[in-house]
Amino acid sequence: WSMSKELKEYNSFCDRNKISPKRLHEFFNNKPAAGKPPKRTKQKLFRFKFQEEIDRAVDGSDKISRSIRPRKNSPERVLILRALYESMARVSELVNLEVQDLNFKEAVLLIRFGKGGKERLVPISHILAKDLEEYIGNRKSGPLFLSSLRKKYTTRYIQKICKEVSEFCEFSPPLTPHILRHSHATHLLNEGVPIAHLQLLLGHADISTTTIYARSLPTVAIRAYRKVVRH
Repeated sequence: WSMSKELKEYNSFCDRNKISPKRLHEFFNNKPAAGKPPKRTKQKLFRFKFQEEIDRAVDGSDKISRSIRPRKNSPERVLILRALYESMARVSELVNLEVQDLNFKEAVLLIRFGKGGKERLVPISHILAKDLEEYIGNRKSGPLFLSSLRKKYTTRYIQKICKEVSEFCEFSPPLTPHILRHSHATHLLNEGVPIAHLQLLLGHADISTTTIYARSLPTVAIRAYRKVVRH
């Protein structure tokens, strides 16, 4: 007998986040641990999408873009969604990115207009960096994402892109720029990135704001549990 991939992932998740599988089993069967009645305190939770939903959103945006204006290289809509997700930038930060803020070689973005006027460096994948380099072409300055009118995109237009892809993919709740930010933060935390590092990447002034992302981990645990225990 060999342990299934799903079970290994589930056990790995529990070990990484110091969650007892027994406690999870008790939770799913409505059996609270002895001497510990369930608390019903209301806590703030960030909404997020699972990785497969992010992939669907990118694929859906690509299909929408190519139906409007076929292109060989990755359409702007797709690049915008990927950049929002990978960099975890706020939508206001993304629209203010300049060409010179992208370091192609290191695959790093410089967020110069962060909340509170603070700057920070955020990594992106080398694949996205290469696609952005192709998209930028010979431009040496100006907005990183440029509209057909040769102007930078507005936050409202970015929100519209997310709304359209949500309708295309039939997401409920709908996808928003902030949910893309929350999603990658949750995924990174689930993969073991320390909260202190995540705080720097997100540009949070107070680490207590970042710790809210940890409250989404039980939802990830539930997803892993359901893959193993199907009843």
